[in-house]
Amino acid sequence: MPALTNSLRREYTLLYKSCLVRPARRTVIDRIARGLAASRARYEKVASAVGMPWYVVAVIHSMEAGGDFTRHLHNGDPLTARTTHVPAGRPRAGKPPFTWEASAIDALTYQGFGNWKDWSVPGTLYKLEGYNGFGYRDHHPQVLSPYLWSFSNHYARGKYVADGRFSRAAVSQQCGAAVLLKRLQEGGRAAVAEGPRVLQLANPHMTGDDIGAAQRLLLKNKYGSFDPGGTDGEFGDLTAGAVRRAKWELGYPPSAVNGSFGPQVGALLSGKKTLPAAFKKRRAQRLKQAGPEKTVRKRIVNWALWGVKNSNRIGYTRDGTVRLSAMKTPGALPLATDCSGFATFCYAWAGAPNPNWPGAYDPRAGGYTGTMLDHCRRIPKTAAQPGDLVVWTPPSRGQHVAVVVAGGADPMLVSHGDDTGPKRLRFSAEDASQRRRGHGTAVWLTAF
Repeated sequence: MPALTNSLRREYTLLYKSCLVRPARRTVIDRIARGLAASRARYEKVASAVGMPWYVVAVIHSMEAGGDFTRHLHNGDPLTARTTHVPAGRPRAGKPPFTWEASAIDALTYQGFGNWKDWSVPGTLYKLEGYNGFGYRDHHPQVLSPYLWSFSNHYARGKYVADGRFSRAAVSQQCGAAVLLKRLQEGGRAAVAEGPRVLQLANPHMTGDDIGAAQRLLLKNKYGSFDPGGTDGEFGDLTAGAVRRAKWELGYPPSAVNGSFGPQVGALLSGKKTLPAAFKKRRAQRLKQAGPEKTVRKRIVNWALWGVKNSNRIGYTRDGTVRLSAMKTPGALPLATDCSGFATFCYAWAGAPNPNWPGAYDPRAGGYTGTMLDHCRRIPKTAAQPGDLVVWTPPSRGQHVAVVVAGGADPMLVSHGDDTGPKRLRFSAEDASQRRRGHGTAVWLTAF
């Protein structure tokens, strides 16, 4: 069974919000929804005993027994005997014939609904999909489970026609649980909470008080200050960059270091949750690898100035087999690379955080202006420090990058852009040159 991760929460939320009923099925769906609402009192009795919303009981009853109160909620077998299909032999207590209520309470308790507390949209859909099993997700991910999405725009065909037997051509003739749930909600019969938003980059940008609170938490917490560029309640590139940096320093696994701010990162930054042991271990390793920031920044600058000193032995190439080949041989000469390769060398040889992606440096994985724009935190020019970067756009993936070697109103840079090798020059001079070539926007970045 997959865990209910932030990624899975986002998936459920987006699918639910974008779920549209197929017009030809609307009459059938409305009829089912009215029938479930008419039996609300019976569902509420079971829901109260288990500790869950009545409408979830109702939807499961429709899925497993077609709303028939003479059948087990476990799987639709008759109440006149214990279940014979999976799960067989339920309920174990008592003697048949069983009341529908007693059987329903047994089914829901057996499935762990009594211990489940997250009845938000993603939490509810996770439990509903789990009731039927995650076979589609595990073995046929190209098909969204019809148990949830049948009769909607999210499902066309593909179905298990028997236990372990999947048919690509078969089409479910049963209304999906998520579709029913949404129809009950739209009709005012069910109040399904959306749960805490997962904050992330969107077009247009997400806004709200929750984003302002997240920005303040990023700015001030016991793990450090991850500057989001302000606390204006708008989730832009600077905030996303701050989230990525926070996740990296908190010890998130590399695959989870992204710009999405969910409940977990908020709880960790606020101190409501302690770092898991694996997070603590990764955090310690990363802090040790990076070393004291000022020292690391100085080493980046020293390597950039080394490039200027040896410019006559540093050529320019975009050849992917050559440009990063000296990654593991600091100070190798002669050297041939491009602007992003040179900046990556300065960072790698200084033992600095990788400006291209979370994790170790790998010459085979590349290192480009685009990866720097994706991974580094965006900062205002006034906040640029020695060791930071500046990338010129357009194009959106970046055209040129230079290393900051001194701050100030007109920062000093080292820029490697042609066969004459790295040069030391003011930002204003490089900016004028880039503007003449059509790259008029400077984006300031930090990997710290």
